[in-house]
Amino acid sequence: MSNRDPPSREAMDGRGQGRGQWLEYQLERALRRWGYRVDRNVHVFSQEVDVVAVRHEKEGTPTDWILAQCKDWESTRITTETIYRLCLMAFTSRAMPVLCHTTALTEDARRIARHWEVRVLTLEDLHRGSLPAPNVAEPTAEYGTYETQYTAREERGSLPVLFMGEPRKQFSYVPGFTPVGRSHEYRPLNDTEHSDGSGGG
Repeated sequence: MSNRDPPSREAMDGRGQGRGQWLEYQLERALRRWGYRVDRNVHVFSQEVDVVAVRHEKEGTPTDWILAQCKDWESTRITTETIYRLCLMAFTSRAMPVLCHTTALTEDARRIARHWEVRVLTLEDLHRGSLPAPNVAEPTAEYGTYETQYTAREERGSLPVLFMGEPRKQFSYVPGFTPVGRSHEYRPLNDTEHSDGSGGG
C-alpha cells in the first residue's frame, strides 16, 4: 500500500461490519456546515435513529427538520425495509427523511426513495455546499424516446377514495406545509389550515 492509499475500512475507527459511527460523524459534519443543529444516536418512541437535525435559521421548508439513517456497508445492498423504516421514523417525527450510504440500493428501494422524496446521499454529496434535493425524476432509458415521464409524486399515487374527500386529508411530512407542483416543492399553510391543528411549523 502506498502512502497515498486510504486506510482500509477495517483499519478505520467506527467502520466495518456492524459499526456506523464514522459515517454518522461525516453526515453530522456536513449538516453542521449546512446550518443545522445535530444530535446522533437518539430515540424516536424507543426506536434508535442515527441522526436528527434542526436548521438554526428556519427557511420555512420541511427540510428545517431532518431525520437520517446511515448505512456504511461495503457490499450489501439497501433494501425496501431500510427505506420504509427510515420513512416511518421521519414521518412520525414530522421530519424529512435522509439516507446516507456507501453501498447501492436495490431497484425497489430506489423507487420507494424517489416516491417519498428521501434525500439519498453518498460520501461525495457530503462535500456539497447545501443539502441536495431528492431525486424525483429519472432520465429516459433510451435515446430518442419521448414517452410520458412521470415524477415521483405522480407515480406515488393518492390516498384511498374514502379519505380523499375528507377535509385536511392531504399528504404532508411536516405540519404547516403542503406539497405543490410535480417535483419536491412545498408551501406553508396558513395557521387555520394546519393538518394537525397544532399551529406553526
